[in-house]
Amino acid sequence: MKTAKENLELVQDFGTFGYEGVRSLAQLNLQTWEKLLEQQMDTFGLFLDAGIKQLEIAGEVKDAKTLTEAQVELAREFGETLVAKGRETLELTSAVSGEYRNFFENRIETLKDKASKAAQQAA
Repeated sequence: MKTAKENLELVQDFGTFGYEGVRSLAQLNLQTWEKLLEQQMDTFGLFLDAGIKQLEIAGEVKDAKTLTEAQVELAREFGETLVAKGRETLELTSAVSGEYRNFFENRIETLKDKASKAAQQAA
């Protein structure tokens, strides 16, 4: 049977482990949020750029056929760029998913080890 001091040390060890886990998870969340926000701002910039180009085209072109051709070209370029940004975001979320999976797998494994050691010491 453990003494009260040993029990308190065990509780403190698990508490410290939990606190460190929360801090690590918060840091991972913050990094993920920053990356996703950067991607979102880049995508928003694409929309702004396309809108500006649309206004430039509308101001420069004199006939309807040329206007239509310029708008089609702008739409094609914008669509391709948007699809590329979507792929980048998908790659980012896939990488982040791996980081979360590794985080939780490591935390669970460490917790299992700590619990096993505590159970062995109690026996």
